[in-house]
Amino acid sequence: MTDDSESLKAAGRPRDPNVERSILTATQDLLIEEGYPSATIAAVASRARCGKSAIYRRWATKAELVVAAVSALQVAPELPDTGELRGDLLAAALHFSGADERAGQVLASLLGELGRDPELYEVAYRAVGGPPVAALVAVIERWIERGAVPPTVPVQLIAGIVPTAAFGSVTLRKRSLDPQTVADLVDLVMLPALLAGKPHGKGLGK
Repeated sequence: MTDDSESLKAAGRPRDPNVERSILTATQDLLIEEGYPSATIAAVASRARCGKSAIYRRWATKAELVVAAVSALQVAPELPDTGELRGDLLAAALHFSGADERAGQVLASLLGELGRDPELYEVAYRAVGGPPVAALVAVIERWIERGAVPPTVPVQLIAGIVPTAAFGSVTLRKRSLDPQTVADLVDLVMLPALLAGKPHGKGLGK
């Protein structure tokens, strides 16, 4: 597809979703096969068989394109309400488990570059890292409001336990945490930290 034909599509009717899918798939393939530095706009355009202008009309920078490609393989986090603290924590934390091999490889390529590219870090955290962490923070804050968790707990620190372990697993092993590991982190680390100082057996439900 030429730049001119893509321009006519953009001017005359909504953009072809197949073009966007091709661009995101090409970006994912390049991240897996060659890594972030080689996933240039020109390389993506060549792989997707489109013009560079077709990419720039959708994403202003390479960082935004790469994060969009990673996000396309992620499941959007939800704010659970199971009626009990453990259930809510587990439901929110399981977001960090069960990703397929392709998603893990693409995410690993992104995470490996975050320390070297401030723009990429900002865009990635806003779109990929921030929302699931925010869901865990919201769960903890809800149970603080309900009186089940002391208001003095370090919310951000505890909410970051599973995400930190998950991102470490993806970076080092290129795979997500398994559900049992997530459950162990909730039961053996998060819950004891949240319920320290509460009477035994209190604080798990409404």
